[in-house]
Amino acid sequence: MKEHSSDVIFFPEVITYSSDFQKEHLWRCRYTSTNSKSLHYKILLPLNVKPVSIEPKPIDKLHGFYTIGCYQTIPDTEFPFMEIAVIYEFIKNDIDASEWLDYISLSQGEETIHHKYYYSVSGKYSDILTKKHSDGNVIISRIRAFKNYDFERKGVNLIMVKASCSLTSYDFLAEDLLHCVKFFTLINDSEWHLAEELKSININSPASYSFYHPASWRYTERYNNQLMSYHSLIMKKNGLIHGIIDVYFLCANTAINKEQFCNLLMDKLKKNSYSAAKDITLKATINTLNNNIEELWAEELEINNSKSGEFMLVVFAGKAQKNWFYLIGSLTQKKKDFKLWATGKRAINIILNSLNNYDLIYEDAFYEKP
Repeated sequence: MKEHSSDVIFFPEVITYSSDFQKEHLWRCRYTSTNSKSLHYKILLPLNVKPVSIEPKPIDKLHGFYTIGCYQTIPDTEFPFMEIAVIYEFIKNDIDASEWLDYISLSQGEETIHHKYYYSVSGKYSDILTKKHSDGNVIISRIRAFKNYDFERKGVNLIMVKASCSLTSYDFLAEDLLHCVKFFTLINDSEWHLAEELKSININSPASYSFYHPASWRYTERYNNQLMSYHSLIMKKNGLIHGIIDVYFLCANTAINKEQFCNLLMDKLKKNSYSAAKDITLKATINTLNNNIEELWAEELEINNSKSGEFMLVVFAGKAQKNWFYLIGSLTQKKKDFKLWATGKRAINIILNSLNNYDLIYEDAFYEKP
C-alpha cells in the first residue's frame, strides 16, 4: 500500500457539518462511570460508534495511566471502523499539557504529522495528528489534551482524547475524528486547570515587581538593595534538589546588559568546573500572555559537572516596564526525567506569564460549543 506523505494528509480545523447533519449523524455520550467527579465528561460520537469499555483500566507499560472510556464502531456495519479512547494521568506538580501529550505520543511510537497549539493561563495545549504502523497497517490518530483540577485528590488530571482509524478510511472519517476531540467537555470543569496552588511574591526594591510561582517551589530572597535584588526558588523531593530557579531584578539605570550577564554566567560556570555544550547565545522570543514584558531573550544549553552530573540550563533576559530582569533555571534533563524537567519549565512559564501582569486571571475556560 502506498503511504500518504505528511503534507497531503488532511488536518481539518473547521467544522463543515451542518446542524441538521450533526443531529442525524452524532450522539452525545455522558460518562460518569468513575468515582472521581473531575473525570466525568461528555463526548460527541458517530451514531455507529458505541462504548466497549467504561471502567477505568490501567495501561500496560504506562505507569499511572488509565483508560476511562473506549468506543468503537459497531461490528457488521458499513460505517468504517474507528476507535476513541479517553486516557488520563493524575499528577501533583503542574506541567504543560502539550509537553505531556507530545512526550506520551512519542513514547508510544506515534509520529506527529500535524499539530496546532492553544495557549491559556494554565499552559500550552496541543491538538495533533499522528501516524503509527501497527500489524502491517497505518493508523492515523487525532489527539487533544485537557487538564482539570481534582479537588478530592489535590492535583490535576491530564486527559487525552484519542480518535483513531486506518489510513485507508481517514479521508472519509477525518471530520468525525475532529468532532470527537473538539467537543469533548468535562462535566465538572473546575476552571482551575493547574495541578497546585500558586503563591505570590511582591518586591519593592530596586523597582516594583510581583509574580506567582507554584506552591511546591520553596522561595528564598537572597539579597535586596537599590541596584539589584536576587531571588531563588527550589524544587525539592525526598531530600534531593531537582530544580533551581534564580531571578535577578535590576533598576532601570543599572549598567549591566544581557551580553555582560551571559559572559559573567559562563565565567562562573567555568570557575565551578562546569562545562557547557555551547556558549550562551540569546535569541529573541515572545511571551504570548504578558504584554508587560517589552523584550525577552532566551537560550537553553546542557551543562556537565563531574560531581553534579548533567543538567539543563535555561536562561532568560527580559525587560519589564523599562527594567531588566534575568532568570536562570537549572533543571533536570528531559531525557533523564521528563516529569521533573516539565515541572521546571512550567514553573518558569508561570513566573514569566505573571510578572507584573496584574490582569492575569488563572481561572479559565477553553471549551468550544458544538
